[in-house]
Amino acid sequence: MKKQPEITDATREALVNAFFQLAGKKDINRITIREITALAGYNRTTFYRYFEDVYALVEYAEDEFLQSVRRALESHGTEGPVSEGKFFEVVINCFHENRDRISTLMSEQNRSHFLRRIEENITNRLYGAHNNTPKKRIITDIYFYGIFHAISINLQSKDALSDEDLLDIIQTLFNSWYLPEMTKNV
Repeated sequence: MKKQPEITDATREALVNAFFQLAGKKDINRITIREITALAGYNRTTFYRYFEDVYALVEYAEDEFLQSVRRALESHGTEGPVSEGKFFEVVINCFHENRDRISTLMSEQNRSHFLRRIEENITNRLYGAHNNTPKKRIITDIYFYGIFHAISINLQSKDALSDEDLLDIIQTLFNSWYLPEMTKNV
């Protein structure tokens, strides 16, 4: 007999929440399945029904965030969102909505992996056709990695810039550097 989807979703979410609670106290690479299941109130067997290991749980959390960004972008339309200033506005809003998890996903131990997944799942879908040369790929990496990192750091800072100021900086970089570099004949 299969469990009801609401129950399985609640169990998975309890395990994920336990992981993030632990991640607030210790390095994510040192979190054990035993700690997660004890905090969530489940046994190890239950954990393995949902996740292969702790890294699979982290990827699941990343996927959830990436899906929320994609849904938000789709609801605003994805035709040229950066030039309209909507792309990063939507992304910043998604970062705010997931603020409690972003600091873990963007931790020093996981940042490179997470940024690569953001690029693969979001920016490549929007701008993949423009990245057809090594130079353009490097320009895109510098721009998007830097922007996503800056958004994350700003969210974690007690002296954070306003979203409007951050968006102004992002748009200025886009208009004065990224777009001109991407439209040059390479």
